[in-house]
Amino acid sequence: MALFENRSGMSRAKRVYRLSPWIRLFATAFLLFSLLGLSGLLWSQDAGVQGRNPAQTVEWAAITLFAVCWTIYVFGAVIVLSENTVEKRTPLKTDSLRFGDIRGRRETVHRNFDGSYIRYLQVVPRDPLLQLIRFQKFYVFDAAFYAWYDELPDLDATDRTRSRDSEFERI
Repeated sequence: MALFENRSGMSRAKRVYRLSPWIRLFATAFLLFSLLGLSGLLWSQDAGVQGRNPAQTVEWAAITLFAVCWTIYVFGAVIVLSENTVEKRTPLKTDSLRFGDIRGRRETVHRNFDGSYIRYLQVVPRDPLLQLIRFQKFYVFDAAFYAWYDELPDLDATDRTRSRDSEFERI
């Protein structure tokens, strides 16, 4: 694609997009908080380790375990745009699609239990057996990414057009 060629026609390096620095900072702060809470509970001078309430210890251990896993995810999750593929890499798995296998793009909104919203970008494969790549807009994308993404066929707009056309046919 033209996105990855410079004026001499040579390929550029792949682009790697990470989660927002604010999310990474929050994950680090939460990890530090949970580690301090667990260590404060275990080694406070009031009762020693043996006199601790097991439920409190399990709660703080679970919070710390969650914080460790979340921090690993936040620092390990990336979107990679290379010459001919788009990939979503996380510490547990990698989803990738070759550009030729992409049918188009979609954008969805998920409403959380607290009333807030999260926007997701989706890269939809032509073959339904291939993995849909879905990621939040919490990644720090540059203009080159959005230029590539906006070039993909907008499947939401196609669906809206089909819906309007079918309404007119019924009338």
